[in-house]
Amino acid sequence: MFDYILGLPMHALVIHAVVVLVPLSALAAIAYAVRPGWRRLLRWPTALGAVVSGASAFVAAESGEALERRINAGRPDTTNFDLLAEHTDWGDRAKLFCLAFMVLTLVALWFARPPQEESPRGHAMDVLVGTLVVLSALAATITVVLAGHAGSAVVWDGLG
Repeated sequence: MFDYILGLPMHALVIHAVVVLVPLSALAAIAYAVRPGWRRLLRWPTALGAVVSGASAFVAAESGEALERRINAGRPDTTNFDLLAEHTDWGDRAKLFCLAFMVLTLVALWFARPPQEESPRGHAMDVLVGTLVVLSALAATITVVLAGHAGSAVVWDGLG
């Protein structure tokens, strides 16, 4: 299911969505958390970005596993498996952090309301949830960058 799209490895296509959308969604979520005046404007783009980021990170990790099986079978002599293992580890971490970012952002969208709306739990909950969103956004972005760097090291190993 997570192997090919139109004859191309799904992983190579989906990772571009992750690399672009996770940092953009993280910025939107951080802005939502720390700028209450922007919440009305950012609510739906932040929700959509968080869901797409979590889903694309999940698909990237699953398609990466499918691609890794093909590499193990088809290119065992030309692949640096130490670099591939490092990439896989970072990709698994990125998937988990992106899913946590998605969930925490959706929780924040529910609890941390725009200033004109009454928050169900109050200011202390806004601060707690906002802090968790900022931390998860940073963690998701950092792990995506590190997974991407490790993946490019695998692809470009031995080419110059």
